[in-house]
Amino acid sequence: MSRSASEPLRPLTEEESEASHFAVVLERIVRNALAQVRDISDVDLNRPLKLPESNTAFVLATHLIGSAEYWVLELAGGRDVQRDRLSEFRATGTRAELAARYEHWLAAMQELLPTLPNYRLNQLACVPAHYHPALTKEPMTICDALLHAVEHCALHQGHLELTRQLLGYAPAGPQ
Repeated sequence: MSRSASEPLRPLTEEESEASHFAVVLERIVRNALAQVRDISDVDLNRPLKLPESNTAFVLATHLIGSAEYWVLELAGGRDVQRDRLSEFRATGTRAELAARYEHWLAAMQELLPTLPNYRLNQLACVPAHYHPALTKEPMTICDALLHAVEHCALHQGHLELTRQLLGYAPAGPQ
């Protein structure tokens, strides 16, 4: 049973997966991120800020969805997403390309997470050492990977809000 991103979390029924809560939160974050770029021109989307070590809005949006694809679809879902993390930081493109990639990810995430059995959340995720975000050396579970996806996507969604304003656009407001 799927819920919209705007609905508050509620207790699960017996047939729902705990991962469906992750789906609701991730959809809300990703839709908010997409709202940040919906009316930014393609030129501004790729325009560097006049700040040291900053990224373009397109780079931030690309990195956000690249990390979501990896942490959710690959680590939690077992799909091979062929992520090239370094190229995310050199990416250029259009709003239309971002929107298509985001919608593709949202559909795949909504197909995966609500059907992910609860027992899988406690299974270990196969995270390469160079991707390990935890402050501890403890092995990561699928649940840890999904929590990291929420944390990382929310962080970069906030970066997109600030970048939008630094580019001279008004706050995006509610979607």
